[in-house]
Amino acid sequence: MSTLQAKYPYYLNNKAVYANEDLEVTDKYTGEVATRCALADPKAIDEAIAGAVRATEPMAKMPSYEKKAVLEHCVTRFKERFDELAMALCIEAGKPINDAEGEVTRLIDTFQIAAEESTRMHGESGVGYLAPCKRLPGHVEARANRPLLFHFTV
Repeated sequence: MSTLQAKYPYYLNNKAVYANEDLEVTDKYTGEVATRCALADPKAIDEAIAGAVRATEPMAKMPSYEKKAVLEHCVTRFKERFDELAMALCIEAGKPINDAEGEVTRLIDTFQIAAEESTRMHGESGVGYLAPCKRLPGHVEARANRPLLFHFTV
């Protein structure tokens, strides 16, 4: 089983930032400090928002095969760090290790599906919205028995 690093940065506009070590992550079982994470201040948050705004147009213009490559890179890194990610969830959130491993598996699956779908999606991409979908035919709606919501790009 992997252990956590002594400290973790936050990422700002593609750069790791070790601004401080103010945020202590405690082990829910022992109460001891398990690791420390850099904590973004309001100025860094404003910089991150500005960076996201600047990235909107280049990301919209990025070819789908490049988006797929980025997502596949994430999948590779998540797989390489599977044990570390599961341990982080176990320690910081107090999850049983089997549940934590299940969440990391779901993370990997979600990014893998996104990578596969990135070359099939067409149209304008941008901010995702949560919106109600159309009512389903009665036989399908009876099984769902609740309004459906889904996440989509516009």
